[in-house]
Amino acid sequence: MALTFVGVAGSNMFWNFMNDYIACGLALAASVTAGFCVERVFIERSRREMIRLHGADWHSAEDRQPGA
Repeated sequence: MALTFVGVAGSNMFWNFMNDYIACGLALAASVTAGFCVERVFIERSRREMIRLHGADWHSAEDRQPGA
């Protein structure tokens, strides 16, 4: 009976320990994914704003070499 209790209690502690790490890992993955999505939205919004303000070829000035 004591062996059964130790087995059940030990597996319960192990399961809780693993659940904490799995939950932390999933939260970390969701946070990183959300960060990438938000960053992409801001980059796209900035790009659209630059096109609106300066026209579709606003980045072509970067391609031009001085004195060319």
